[in-house]
Amino acid sequence: MAQRQLIGTLLPPFFILLLAAAATFFNERITGEWQSALLWLPYALGMVGVWLAIQFSKRQLLMSVVLTLLGYVLIQAYLQRPISEPLVRYVYTLLVLGLPLAMLLNQLFVERGLSHPSAMSLYSVVVLALLIAIAIYQLRGPNVVLPLDSHFAPKRYDGLFISANGLLISIPLIGASVLCFLLRRGTIEAGLHFVMLANLVPLYCLDVPFISSIFATAALLIALLTGIKNSHDLAYRDALTGLNGRRKLFERLAGLSRHYSLAMLDIDHFKSFNDTYGHDVGDDVLAMVASKIAQVGGGGEVFRYGGEEFTLIFNGRSKDDAMTYLDEVRELIATTPFIVRDKSKRKVGTPEQRGKGPRNNKKVQITVSIGVSEKGYGQEKAEQIIKAADKALYKAKKQGRNCVVAG
Repeated sequence: MAQRQLIGTLLPPFFILLLAAAATFFNERITGEWQSALLWLPYALGMVGVWLAIQFSKRQLLMSVVLTLLGYVLIQAYLQRPISEPLVRYVYTLLVLGLPLAMLLNQLFVERGLSHPSAMSLYSVVVLALLIAIAIYQLRGPNVVLPLDSHFAPKRYDGLFISANGLLISIPLIGASVLCFLLRRGTIEAGLHFVMLANLVPLYCLDVPFISSIFATAALLIALLTGIKNSHDLAYRDALTGLNGRRKLFERLAGLSRHYSLAMLDIDHFKSFNDTYGHDVGDDVLAMVASKIAQVGGGGEVFRYGGEEFTLIFNGRSKDDAMTYLDEVRELIATTPFIVRDKSKRKVGTPEQRGKGPRNNKKVQITVSIGVSEKGYGQEKAEQIIKAADKALYKAKKQGRNCVVAG
């Protein structure tokens, strides 16, 4: 399940980049009105992106759209001229160094809305850097380009247009973006990483006709898709476990007309566990159990039903088949040790805290009970299947818990 979610997060932006790369091989077929449409398309998408960012109150989406548009405007305004002009080289150097850095900062700053102080700080940094760059060129003119040329002057290499040192700086920034995604595993982080890549490609392939328009369009499409998918996840995914919630469950059931099995899973003694150890530890239990359920085989789809209850759907499988995979999950959870961490509030570094780390932790066993029912080829409604699975779950509780019962 987790692997499917990861693939689902990475595949759409990767596919958009792939399409953009393919489009560059057919750019000679872009003529007449299509040329004009392609040149203006990023601006239209940018306006939609800004509107969505404001509607969703997403600073990361807004910044990715604005930075993409800024890069596109500068490429169209300055980098269509000969590279021998000092101002062209100056703008090129600023884009190669500044654009990936600004996008990485946007990715690293945790999303807290459009008007949070951290967002205001990021806006200020970007605007101030832009104003300083303009002021430096206004004051020193072409003279400022000479020291930059010695380090960042672009050269042609086998059809590519590369500033070697600029590329060396961009590589660790790209690596940091990848690391940020690997640590957070979020839709936003994945999208922002691909937006960065899409913005960098034109800077190293400037001689390719329409490449800035094609990849700016790709970057903005990725940003829009990321914003929409993130909002979808907020509406349908459970924030604590990362699983789809009840709303998604009932939408999925409404789309299933053929044979399937459905299981209701409940964490044993969860209420007393919460009362004993507190709700924070209870949340840790829910997250651990969810991560194990997500490993279910047999094509099982997992949803958080509510509280300590989870639902699993096995489309096209009988309940006998499903029970095999459900029992594997039950056994996996039962054999996974859960450590209740010491939550005492002693001050860090005090004598009472030192030397008392692991000994105050407690290992407990978490078990689950599961009831499973089956929809045949009749006219049973989803609510009836859930009710039958609930009855089977009740039987599992009566039989001593930590077992799977078919209804």
